[in-house]
Parts: sequence; structure tokens; C-alpha cells
Amino acid sequence: MEKLIKGRKYNTDTAKLIGVVGEKQELYIKRTGEFFLYFVDKKIVPLSFDKAQKLVEEKLDKDVYNQLFNKTGTEFISIKIDSKVVQYARKEAVKRNIRLNALCEEAICEYLNLKNV
Repeated sequence: MEKLIKGRKYNTDTAKLIGVVGEKQELYIKRTGEFFLYFVDKKIVPLSFDKAQKLVEEKLDKDVYNQLFNKTGTEFISIKIDSKVVQYARKEAVKRNIRLNALCEEAICEYLNLKNV
């Protein structure tokens, strides 16, 4: 089932089913990382990250929770950034003698106010 909600597309055929979380309720995750509930009566409800995390913790297996929310190590992501921004970022990474991904991670952590991640 596919539904457009507030300009965002939710599709049970392309999203990954995480599990059944209630009577006639299924939890899905989109490739973008967004969560949503699908009800068998053809209703889709987008969920915040925090609500999805709590739902998985309460209703699903501990291993599923750990796979989704207790990740360690590194992850590969793909993003599109304006070419001029990438050029500046590459120059800055070379100037600091660090890799481009390290510069991006540092910038994201600074923007999100994360310390010691």
C-alpha cells in the first residue's frame, strides 16, 4: 500500500517490515530511516524516531532493538551535497590532514552539539 502524507511517500512494498507490533499493526522503516505503522484496515501513520524506538523496545525482540538502535562502529551513508560545498570541504580536509568523511562527521557532531561521540 502506498500513501502520501504531508508530502512524504509511505509504501509498504518498498519499505522494510520490522515486525508486527500489535493486533493488525506492522512497523516499517523507509530507506530514509523514517518509521511508520501500517494497519491492516489500510491506514498508515508516520512515527517519530523516539516513538518507534519505544515501540520496538516494548513490542519486539531485543535483537531487533539492538540492530536498529544500538549500532556501533561505522555506517555507510550516501548524500548529495552541492559541488562547491564539497570543493571547500575537500580543501579544508587536506589543510587539516584528515579524511573528508572525518571532516563531515566532525561538522555534523558540531552542528548537533554532540561531544565525545
